[in-house]
Amino acid sequence: MWLKEELRTTPRYVSILAQNGIHTLKDFFNNFPRTYEDRSHIKPLTELIFDEKGKTATKGMIIQKKVFRRGGKMIYDIAFQDQYGNRGTISIFNSGFLAGKLVENQRYIIVGKPKFQYGKVIFSHPDVVPTVAPEEETQEASSYNSGRIFPIYSEMQGIKPGWFAQKIWDNLDRIDQLFSEYLPTEFVEQFDLLGVASTVRNLHYPENEDIRQKALYRLFFDRLLRIQLYSLMNKLAYTGSLDVPLVQEDPTWELLKAVLERLPFQLTVAQKKVIIQILEDFHRGKPMMRLLQGDVGSGKTVVAMIAAYYIHQVFGGQSVLLAPLEVLANQHYKTVAKFLLPLWLRVELLTGSLPKAQKDKVKADLVSGKIDFLVATHAVLQESVDFKNLQFVCIDEQHKFGVKQRAMFKKFSSPHILQMTATPIPRSMALAFFGEFDVSIIDQLPAGRIPIDTKVISESEYLKLKPWILQKIEQGQRVFVVTPLIEMSEKMDDVTSATEQYEQICEYFSELPNEKIWLLHGRMSAKDKDQIMNDFKSGRKCLLVSTTVIEVGVDVPEATIMIIKNAERFWLSQLHQLRGRIGRSTIKSYCFLETPKKSGDAYQRIKVMETTTDWFKLAELDLQNRGSGEILGTMQSGDSDIPLEIMTDLKFLEKVQEGAMWLLKRYPHLEGLPGLQKFMNEKIGDVLA
Repeated sequence: MWLKEELRTTPRYVSILAQNGIHTLKDFFNNFPRTYEDRSHIKPLTELIFDEKGKTATKGMIIQKKVFRRGGKMIYDIAFQDQYGNRGTISIFNSGFLAGKLVENQRYIIVGKPKFQYGKVIFSHPDVVPTVAPEEETQEASSYNSGRIFPIYSEMQGIKPGWFAQKIWDNLDRIDQLFSEYLPTEFVEQFDLLGVASTVRNLHYPENEDIRQKALYRLFFDRLLRIQLYSLMNKLAYTGSLDVPLVQEDPTWELLKAVLERLPFQLTVAQKKVIIQILEDFHRGKPMMRLLQGDVGSGKTVVAMIAAYYIHQVFGGQSVLLAPLEVLANQHYKTVAKFLLPLWLRVELLTGSLPKAQKDKVKADLVSGKIDFLVATHAVLQESVDFKNLQFVCIDEQHKFGVKQRAMFKKFSSPHILQMTATPIPRSMALAFFGEFDVSIIDQLPAGRIPIDTKVISESEYLKLKPWILQKIEQGQRVFVVTPLIEMSEKMDDVTSATEQYEQICEYFSELPNEKIWLLHGRMSAKDKDQIMNDFKSGRKCLLVSTTVIEVGVDVPEATIMIIKNAERFWLSQLHQLRGRIGRSTIKSYCFLETPKKSGDAYQRIKVMETTTDWFKLAELDLQNRGSGEILGTMQSGDSDIPLEIMTDLKFLEKVQEGAMWLLKRYPHLEGLPGLQKFMNEKIGDVLA
């Protein structure tokens, strides 16, 4: 009940605050305004602007109060006059309490959204604050809700924004007791940061707009500083150093040249550039931590295989490639084996479905060094798997693996780590959330890829495709139908679930045997998902109704048609990644984006897919339309409300990274900074310790 006494409020309000994570007065101050109103400029009635988005403040004396009933409602018309004699009206409905607060011949500041109606200026249900006559203004004490930049808080289960504003104001003098600086004085001065207590105070009740901007700068600087510190401490723990050393000896370029000459195809310039970066990392004398971004089909796996061959030939090391799904691990195994076996490297597969005797044999051969390259699912991290000399780890679809899982490789003397992803992460996102990794990008596709025709269609247009789709199936081609959901939900009741889609598809394509049509979703067991995908690849099934579980790199060359239902529900980068499941052969492929309405903002957004295959452009559009949290998923839950202008400001992000480096070089592991250590351990929603 401590908070109840400090805020002088009711047990009900204390309960609502607790449900929203507010248990102490410090928590209460960490609930920052969602926006502000500039009430510092009080205007006479003749200068009011009637279409302003925010509220406007004026000042006047109450000269007459009238009350009458209309349609069962009590209406209070209260006339006031500003200092120049201009008249306005305060209109109040069914609130005798509010009307009763207004006294004739008393002056008030009136804050609201004015409208010009019936030949007069009307304020409906405004905020009103008693004030003084113009000649006494120099003696007037500033009120908490007028004459200043005023904070607007989010309503919380019936607790009004105005209640928060008043309670914050009543307790402003407690800020210095609750909040103390946790960054070194030298750091605060060098990076020109506002102090913590001043930041909190000016986030709630800013003295002026300039200092409010400085407070916001400190707020977002600290949020991103925490992320950067986590990233760099992970790097420090793994590599032992934050410095990037020079290459200690030149890579064996002749070996690389010989491997490239044996390839049955030409690598792109982008692939060659990334391979050179990786080989130089191998010769720096410290573990590599590199994030490799590349569009679907850009040849990331080939880069990883060449790097693994180099590790074996030059350093005698073993390599492992981890995949998030067993079907994907099987696919990678076939690709890797085809490439490395002729080069006299032994390649093996380790997945959960292997018989125990076979698993034990693979594990024993890894320890003895008989296996040079292992392809596995992430289950390899959870089992008693050991290596003789593991030097290179390649993780496919890196967002499926967390920091703790990566750290498990440290027990193998910190092998080089290459994390690969087909999810386009804009440079600013990569810098902000993957600070421990050097970033490489393959921004070219191999020559000869046939473009995928993409078209936004309505449901009626989709129904007309049936004869054409059946013809393609008869030719041995495969079809994906993708839906956003497994089952219906109240929040998305206009979206047909995957189960219902499956039933509708079976009925619609009644010419096809039911065993040729199948359903795939994420709630199925890994074994069932792998079996379905294998049946789809082999042709035993020709039409697959699926959720987004297929977006991770499964390769079915015969899949040439994709229909994405309710396409407006997906991010553009997600649509692009789904589209990448087709067009993986010399057969022309088609992607249809079905949406219920071919008009409006949602339609215009997905229509971009018809004209571009630039995955970074699509990711940037996602960032503008959906925010950073939508791109990064739940990796940094709680920090995705950082504004777009901050998340795309590379200079700001680089400044934050510079600050994190400054701290860790002077205070390794943040030793000697107990306040900052406490800040790092605060729950992710808290901002300032």
